[in-house]
Amino acid sequence: MLSRDQVWELARSVHPYGVQVRRDLHRNPELSFEEHDTHRYLAAALQELGCSFRSGLGGGTGLQVVIRGAQPGPTVALRADIDALPIQEETGLPFASQRPGVMHACGHDVHTAILLATARALQTIKDDLAGQVVLIFQPGEEKNPGGASLMIRDGVLDDPKVDAIFGLHVEPYMEAGRMAFAPGPVMAAPDEIRVTVAGRGGHGAAPHLTVDPVLTTCQIITALQQVVARNVDPFQPAVITIGMIQGGSAHNIIPDEVSFVGTVRTMDPQLRRMMPERIEAVVRGVCEAAGATYRFHYEHGYPMLVNHPEMTEIGRQAAVTVLGAENVQRMEPSMGGEDFAYYLERVPGTFTRLGARAKDNTSPHGLHTSRLMIDESCIAVGVAYYIQVVQDFLASTNQGA
Repeated sequence: MLSRDQVWELARSVHPYGVQVRRDLHRNPELSFEEHDTHRYLAAALQELGCSFRSGLGGGTGLQVVIRGAQPGPTVALRADIDALPIQEETGLPFASQRPGVMHACGHDVHTAILLATARALQTIKDDLAGQVVLIFQPGEEKNPGGASLMIRDGVLDDPKVDAIFGLHVEPYMEAGRMAFAPGPVMAAPDEIRVTVAGRGGHGAAPHLTVDPVLTTCQIITALQQVVARNVDPFQPAVITIGMIQGGSAHNIIPDEVSFVGTVRTMDPQLRRMMPERIEAVVRGVCEAAGATYRFHYEHGYPMLVNHPEMTEIGRQAAVTVLGAENVQRMEPSMGGEDFAYYLERVPGTFTRLGARAKDNTSPHGLHTSRLMIDESCIAVGVAYYIQVVQDFLASTNQGA
């Protein structure tokens, strides 16, 4: 088993490789389930590293790597997501996205670089491992049904059978060199609503001859905020956000229809079951009062992400080993969604936050923004953590046996 100094020596040795991978991927981002160039890039890199892998998974662009230790033992999985977002990059970086309107604005390029660099590191120490390591390069984290569910369908947790799984996500508001952990529910279940309000269009100067879907939609959106304010326990986290409205063609025309799309976030199964009925009741009531009709669609997204207590402690202790206790903090719950939750429904594991803010960056931009900046030193931190947590899990499980 490598010492802390040896873990860091190995992580630092693969860090330049990880940085190069990150920049290559950042220049060439691809949207969810369209990661064909990324898939080819990763396959070529894994072949060069001498890794055994399966490709074409999770809808076509996912990969599964199996690194087998010299001795038999349990199987631990690590996961990275590989997709980007429909955002025009405005960072001005020399390796900024070369694809208009697409950017790695959620840090998945960093996650992938960390995992590929970890593969390179583990290849050099696999003879010292008692067990197997499965590396999952997963597409489509940003889009339903979630690439995790498709990778599971394709057997990434079954062949070989995975005993535990660990994942991470960059956090641009937390300083690089720090990590955060928490057991139990830490991320929300993200659902989606799509509504079309149908009225009767006409001239803007004669609204009395119309059924105005614009005004009706405005009233619905306002009324929806009362669902959280007046139907949800104040101690129960919930969010309803309308992120897109479409309708109309000119300033003086009342349209026939207006559509809007939103997200519903909950962290309680009972509340999640209540939301569709309550939201549609608001839509129905406002439309009936206005004389309009509607089309309503509610789509359930990923499950709530629940970290396994024992695996979270193994992960936290691994981070303490490589970073020191002063650099490991408690992760606050988030209303963000993450399809890593699907893996955690199947096997015990934990999902952690990896600091990615440069010390001199006093005004960081958040995830899903066009100016997200990452301190690339976090790549070495992520690799060191993964090496340590693999060692710790395999050792603890083998000792338990």
